[in-house]
Amino acid sequence: MKARMVFTKGRAAAARVLGIGIPALVLAGVLLAPVQGWSTPAPPGGAQVVPANGPAVVLQVNKGALIRLDRPAATVFVAEPEICDIQVKSPTLVYLIGRQAGETTLYAVDSDEQVLAGMPVQVVHDLTRLSNAVRRLHPGVDLGFNSVGGAVVVEGKVPNAAIAEDVRRLASHFIDRQAGEVINRLAVTAPSQVNLRVRVAEVSRDIQKQLGFNWDVLGSVGSFTLGLGTFNPFAANVVTDAVSGAFSAGSWDVNVLIDALDQEGLISVLAEPNLTALTGETASFLAGGEFPILVPGSNGQVTIEFKKFGVSLAFTPTLLSESRISLRVRPEVSELSTEGAVSIPVFGSVLSVPSLTVRRAETTVELGSGQSFAIAGLLRNSVSHSVKKFPGLGDIPILGALFRSDRFLRNESELVIIITPYVVRPATATAFAAPTDGFSPPHDAERVMLGGTYRRQPEPGQASVVAPDGTRLIGPAGFILD
Repeated sequence: MKARMVFTKGRAAAARVLGIGIPALVLAGVLLAPVQGWSTPAPPGGAQVVPANGPAVVLQVNKGALIRLDRPAATVFVAEPEICDIQVKSPTLVYLIGRQAGETTLYAVDSDEQVLAGMPVQVVHDLTRLSNAVRRLHPGVDLGFNSVGGAVVVEGKVPNAAIAEDVRRLASHFIDRQAGEVINRLAVTAPSQVNLRVRVAEVSRDIQKQLGFNWDVLGSVGSFTLGLGTFNPFAANVVTDAVSGAFSAGSWDVNVLIDALDQEGLISVLAEPNLTALTGETASFLAGGEFPILVPGSNGQVTIEFKKFGVSLAFTPTLLSESRISLRVRPEVSELSTEGAVSIPVFGSVLSVPSLTVRRAETTVELGSGQSFAIAGLLRNSVSHSVKKFPGLGDIPILGALFRSDRFLRNESELVIIITPYVVRPATATAFAAPTDGFSPPHDAERVMLGGTYRRQPEPGQASVVAPDGTRLIGPAGFILD
């Protein structure tokens, strides 16, 4: 008989067509990769007989299986050459090679164009190598791997998020990214939530001292009027700090204004926001408000934008181990201030837009659960000394102090931002107490007669609130630390 050959597209080799009839397919007993599926008992010679339209042949990626035919084939082909390649070694031997994960179908046709066999072929990932690699990297971790379509499903429990990330990266390395993906169904048994406590503490001290004399002397000699005047600008807005006096002698009037001030101010700022987030996720928090500002636009139009102020916190935790945390944190404390405010004329009036005093830090650090870290700090010391005097007279030793105005300003401030992360876990509702527990507004008699603004809190240890189901909310407020 005359043989003919037909080629179809494939990655390794095309299907070869032989002009000889095929009644059945025979699967060789010696395979290069394990083959899962149902089959009939092996005939003499060590080969398995696979019935036409039988169960699927399972191959692993980059591995193959040898199929022996009991009679020569005319045409052998697969539906998806990208998934499985075939090599026809002889009229009765066909070699299957898995190229990428997926499913296809193998067909055999005789010279009379009669379909002799139709067999599903399933190509899966080599999960044995992946499982062995995970066991070598993390002994004692029991995980399951399944190949579904072109994806690898990873299931099981791991003690922390770092091991889960290692397994995911290993699985991604073992599969072709173009052919499939990793479906991560791992459960982390260790706590995976992080609470961050931030303390923003600032102390600022201002010292102001000033001393000045303002003279106003007027006299007349005959038809001439003589005068001596000094002006102390420091006393212009400080009326309460001035002492004045006057006396007259004949045609002379003497007025004096003594400006003396010794002032010391102390300002402290303390903000302690705290926030909880899942590892790998970003959480944000704001306790404050928004104030409007005018923004000029085109054609004389004015729009309004809102700027946030107050205590804000944003952070992204990554749990590296059971007690090691990597943090990207951005705390901020801002407040409205009249210093640096802008006045804008609007419709015949003046609108004052306040400025913001901001303390902000943004960084990435790594530390353990319960450990503290000062991520930012500032120590500032400024001194200002100014002297205004009457020319000539102010330079006279000792007596020149009567013709000078002296002002001394000193500002000292210290700012520090401290963060403390905790690995936390949830608790039952009865384990917490809210700030409003035990609070109740006073009756009219208590408010009017006794001047009370709230009722007395329960004694320590007593239940403050009884829920409808009878449970009493007793316990410290906050979260549970590991």
